[in-house]
Amino acid sequence: TQFILIGLSDLPEVRFPLFVAFVIIYQITLLGNGAILLAIVTERKLQTPMYYLLANLSVLDIFCPSATVPKMLKNLLTEDHSISFIGCALQLYFLVALAGTEVFLLAVMAYDRYVAICFPLRYSLIMTTVRCVQMLFGTWAAGFLNSFLHTMSTFSLSFCKSNKVKQYYCDIPPVVALSCSSTYMAEMLVLVEGGIFGVGAFLITLISYIYIVSTILRIQSAEGKQKAFSTCASHLLVVFLFYGTSLFTYIRPSSSQHSSARDRLISMLYAVITPMLNPIIYSLRNTEVKGALRKMNGYNLTTVTQFILIGLSDLPEVRYPFFVAFVIIYQMTLLGNGAILLAIVTERKLQTPMYYLLANLSVLDIFCPSATVPKMLKNLLTEDHSISFVGCALQFYFLVALAGTEVFLLAVMAYDRYVAICFPLHYSLIMTKIRCVQMLVGTWVTGFLNSFIHTMSTFSLSFCKSNRVNQYYCDIPPVVALSCSSTYMAKMLVFVVGGILGVGAFLITLIYIYIVSTILKIPSVEGKQKAFSTCASHLLIVFLFYGTILFTYIHPSSSQYSPARDRLISMLYRVITPMLNPIIYSLRNTEVKGALRKVLNLRISSQKAW
Repeated sequence: TQFILIGLSDLPEVRFPLFVAFVIIYQITLLGNGAILLAIVTERKLQTPMYYLLANLSVLDIFCPSATVPKMLKNLLTEDHSISFIGCALQLYFLVALAGTEVFLLAVMAYDRYVAICFPLRYSLIMTTVRCVQMLFGTWAAGFLNSFLHTMSTFSLSFCKSNKVKQYYCDIPPVVALSCSSTYMAEMLVLVEGGIFGVGAFLITLISYIYIVSTILRIQSAEGKQKAFSTCASHLLVVFLFYGTSLFTYIRPSSSQHSSARDRLISMLYAVITPMLNPIIYSLRNTEVKGALRKMNGYNLTTVTQFILIGLSDLPEVRYPFFVAFVIIYQMTLLGNGAILLAIVTERKLQTPMYYLLANLSVLDIFCPSATVPKMLKNLLTEDHSISFVGCALQFYFLVALAGTEVFLLAVMAYDRYVAICFPLHYSLIMTKIRCVQMLVGTWVTGFLNSFIHTMSTFSLSFCKSNRVNQYYCDIPPVVALSCSSTYMAKMLVFVVGGILGVGAFLITLIYIYIVSTILKIPSVEGKQKAFSTCASHLLIVFLFYGTILFTYIHPSSSQYSPARDRLISMLYRVITPMLNPIIYSLRNTEVKGALRKVLNLRISSQKAW
């Protein structure tokens, strides 16, 4: 009924470094390929058959690692490496389908370059938009039909040997190796069908480039050769990278020194690294793509290369008091949340799901003000309030990501309290460490992916009005307000995506209605007080978070509108709340108070001994 996926490494000490590395690689893959897609959609010059094909390659390079990386990241953090039979079949189906589609797509891209270089005058007649769409439909249909045959053939086998798949994802060779029935038909299907389609697509790619190279060599001028070669250099490099890693993964001589761990690391080149490198290759080698990406980054007709952040106050006499106040607040935020983290790490009693969630809240409360306060402090001391276009985009990305993650985390914390109070006897069975880790990974991934969508949407707008951001940090409303292009899509994205995820998380948090009703049913006053004490701190933080966020973003417009007052109000949400959260938990929660006292006593005793 299930398979066990063997991870990248059995050594516990390398799991977390691998987790961090693959989170970064996955983010770069999504950002890179997302940027290529956005450039093609927004830049009219790139809306040609060649770039329609490139857009499909970027889509494949987003989907392909998305079929394996999230599961791999979860496995790196937990001991549970299982995947259901159906889950394994679906993963294999999509991986083979996407890989097959990429093989056919590279052949179509090679044919496109062949027509462009060998028949330049007839290119627009041969590679019409209709023909391009027909070819693209054919590649996707062939890829998914081919995968359907292989998936049905593989999972119709009997499995009665070990269920340990010697790979970090479900692939044909390691799954077929577990079968105890005859694998002749499945293996022959791979050789025959895979050979016909795979070798056929490879031959189209190879023959196209033989003609391309021979045509380029006939060009007399060096400048002409260079120009012709530049139109296909990026694609040729991607072809070498794809086929090189594929052959190295699947076709190599067997030896006595065979290492399954080494095989898993090699397969990573093909499944994870290549999709990250493709957008880098196209953005470095292709001048038109580089131009479109520069235009997206602010190097457009308006030459908006930086924004000016309006500080908290324009009055010079209050800048220094503000500076001192925010230095103290920031220090208290770091110390308070750092103390909570230290208490949870050092005190065994606090190493439970509830406090793992609290530890993540403390991490967010350290990161969130760290994205704005240092820049704000610098602006309070200097006259230079500028921030680069890329710097503004990065600040925006991390702020929205961290705020989104906190919204989802508060919903998970509410669910944790619901299980603890409404189903106390089942708590340890429902809120296991594995489930807690899964929920935490889900909150962080959803928060950062949500932010990626909003960042790409906002910073693909044209900015030709004032570059003065009416806030002390880069946020969605003040940045969108500066755009001179249509902001309809960006605003709709905030309402739709933000509404679905935000309102969804808020509705889960309203599970406190069930918690309160359960507490009120407890007959004894002492029982009610004890039950309420386990969720009072979190409930107070929920009110504080949603109260300040609603007061920041949702307030009635009036003739007495004051931008300065808005900036001061937003401070409650971005700076003051992260400082108050550890104070609330240390005052309201007896276990946290006890752990903090223990940490302080140990420190004092060690200093005396010294």
